[in-house]
Order: sequence, then C-alpha cells, then structure tokens
Amino acid sequence: MLNRFARLVLALWVLALLAPSAFALEAAVVLSKRSDAQTAFATALGREVSSSASVRLNDAGSTGEAINEAALKRADVVIAVGTEAADAIAERSTAPILVALISTPNLRALQQRHPRAKLGGFVLDQPLGRHMRLIRATNPKTTRVGVLLGPQSAPMRSALAEAGARHGLTMSFETIEDTDALLPALERLLEGSDAILAVPDPIAYSSGTARPILLTTYRYRKPLFGYSQAYVTAGAIASVYTAPEDAARQAGEWLVAQQGAGHIDLPVTEAPRYFSVGVNRHVARSLQYPVPDESALLEAIEKRRPH
Repeated sequence: MLNRFARLVLALWVLALLAPSAFALEAAVVLSKRSDAQTAFATALGREVSSSASVRLNDAGSTGEAINEAALKRADVVIAVGTEAADAIAERSTAPILVALISTPNLRALQQRHPRAKLGGFVLDQPLGRHMRLIRATNPKTTRVGVLLGPQSAPMRSALAEAGARHGLTMSFETIEDTDALLPALERLLEGSDAILAVPDPIAYSSGTARPILLTTYRYRKPLFGYSQAYVTAGAIASVYTAPEDAARQAGEWLVAQQGAGHIDLPVTEAPRYFSVGVNRHVARSLQYPVPDESALLEAIEKRRPH
C-alpha cells in the first residue's frame, strides 16, 4: 500500500514537471519614472497581454522610487521604459532587456555603454516617409520643405533629401552647431520654404528653442511640422508620432510572440509599427492652412508603406 502511494506521488510530481506552466513567459516592467506617458504605456501593455495566458507582467518598480529585485530575478525578459530604467537594469540583470519610449540615438548610446548587456528596443523615431506623407496629405500644394539640423541630426541630411524626393518634396537644409546660430539659419530656411519639418536634435530642437522657433515660423506665416504630440500642443500644425498606447501595442504583440519560441528574439533597433497623428486646429485656422481631419491623414499616410 505504501509503495503504491509513493508511486502515485512520484507520478503526480513528474506530471507537474512536464505540464506547461500557466504563465510560460515572465516579463518585468521597470519605469524610469511614473510620468503620465510611462504610466500610460504600462497600463496599455497590461491590456495588450491580458488575453494571453502565456505572458505574465510584473510591476518591478521604477528608478525614481525602488526596483523590485525579486521580480527582476524571476524575469525571462525585462521591459525598461526610458533611458534611466534601461541604464539601471543593464547594471543588475542578465535577462534580455527590451527598451521602450526611447529615441534611436539614446538607444544606440545605451548599447555602447553596456556592450555586454542584451539590449534592444522599439524606438520612437518615425520612418522619414511618414513625415513626408503627412506633409503631402495635409496640403498637396506644399512642395518646398526646410529642415534645421543640429550636430546630432546632421547625418540625416541625405536620408531626408531622398525621402522628400520620393514624395515630390524639395528639401533644403541649414545646419547649426549651437543655439546662437539658430534664428538666422531658420529665417534663411523660411525665405525659401513652404513649411518647416522639425527633427529630433538636442541643440536645434529643445525646450529652450521651441518657443522662438514656433514664434518665428508663425511670424513668417509658414507651418511647422513636429515629431511629437507636445510640439503640436506648443504650436506645430501637425505631427506624426508614437503615442504610449502605440508603443505598448507593438511591445505587447512582441511579448506574446516570444512565448514558446525557446529563446527571446530581441530586436536591436526597430521602428514604430503603429503611430498617431496630431493636428493643432487653432494654428491651422490662424495660418489659413487647410488640414484634413486626423482619420483622413492616418489613412493617407498608411496607403503607402512603410518608408
């Protein structure tokens, strides 16, 4: 009787080991800070994976408060939201790290700082063609576009020129090394352009330069196309950008796809698959610049993919 009981216990134990786990993939989410955007990303990511029994998300804290070391230790993959979280996790975890809500230059800098870490991510930077299609969809009469470049964005010049040419836009450029040269360079661009396209650059476009750039373009009665919702709120006529919910959708789909693969297929640097469009109607009316509604712009941008 005892032997039979022992064999039964052993059989149940073996079956438990062989049975698939209810949650085959453990993912720890670490925020840089509990800002509105990062909290919105984490909430949307939870919704994205909620219907999958194969992925479990664990809130592993934030660098602004405290990081849950136990959640990190259990994790098969860590979702680091922002640069600060990725920096902190790269120093304390050997798990693959997917970075979200980060620019391409910042992700590449992280990878250089932590060459031994398994670091990849979905970046915020839109494919250049999306910006060009937004400009054409907003007003087909706009054909000349000026771009102010700084030290970090200067290498984008040829790619911007090629993307513009593919969409019937003539691109002109001014490059500055510091903010002292910003307004003269911007005014030269405005003299020969129908619109200005802003691109991410810490010198040319920062919290300190946004106001003078927007005031100057407004004075010239020329629209400025931004690269974030914040720029639209500040006074850009329109932007194509990655909202936290867009980034969460892409990250959620990726997480679900990893379950059962046997390994984490980490993207090195991947452009955003999903995006949003923002329009500043007040600026459009003031400039008497016709702008279709957001849904029409989204449809026009998506017609030709993806570059």
